[in-house]
Amino acid sequence: MIGARTKPRYDVAMPKSFANQIKRVIQALRWAWSHKLKTAGGGLAVLFGAYAVVFALVSCSSSPTAEQLSITNERSLAYARIEAANAEGRRVILLHGAPADANSWNRLMKRADDIDAAEIIAVDRIGYGNSTDEDELTLAGHAESVAPLLVEMNGRKPIILGHSYGGPVALRLGVDYADRVGAIVLVAGACDAYMNDAQWFRRMVEGGSAVVPGPWARANRELLALTDENRAMEPLLDRVTCPVVIVHGTWDGVCPHDSTVAYLQERLVNASEIRVLSLDRAGHNLHLSHLDEIIEAIHSIE
Repeated sequence: MIGARTKPRYDVAMPKSFANQIKRVIQALRWAWSHKLKTAGGGLAVLFGAYAVVFALVSCSSSPTAEQLSITNERSLAYARIEAANAEGRRVILLHGAPADANSWNRLMKRADDIDAAEIIAVDRIGYGNSTDEDELTLAGHAESVAPLLVEMNGRKPIILGHSYGGPVALRLGVDYADRVGAIVLVAGACDAYMNDAQWFRRMVEGGSAVVPGPWARANRELLALTDENRAMEPLLDRVTCPVVIVHGTWDGVCPHDSTVAYLQERLVNASEIRVLSLDRAGHNLHLSHLDEIIEAIHSIE
């Protein structure tokens, strides 16, 4: 065990001063709309105001993580932990996408009493939330930072659940620490090394990173590197020996369903089991829209 088991609060209050600023911007936008400012200058002002709201919300979001794990002298990983329904169960570790932080799992953590596990841990990946504020562009580096949390509970190895970019990080944990991972659940995982990922657009965003919110700019750099990272991991996927559950929406416009599922089924040749849960007409953010199905995936693992 790492530290005392706690039930942290996940509803992080927005600072009043920040909230007031957001309200003022929204009021200004409503005024502009009500006065039908359709001139070029008025339209630009509305767009700028909307961007200011988004920029402020993204830059000032607050992660609920309260515990710190020292990785090296320079790096630490922040995480939140909560007890789940089954004290005799195992640990479930949640890995968020890009950009995000542990708060993206807020709804799932609130369902802890419905989950057949002893405890649930949501991490801030390196570069996000309360973890060390620097780029980590390799899947191996992210896996190494999470590895100390791969602790057996009640004689059972942990389940790693990764959404989007967290999916290939979960796979990398299965590659590099196969003897310490009990199962992997890929929720809309960005795992296909040959996915059409609009790299031209990501390079354009990188060129304008000075005006992009910090978490988005970092996520863009991660995703620029992800294709090469997935291709480097491709010949190593035969090292994954644990059960793998693939939860994917058929209408996922970010990581297409058919090609992603086929890619994983063809390469995870030594996984003890591969189970596919295809969600009809579901998109990419399944951790927000399909909690029951994700909990079902966790419960399906022996």
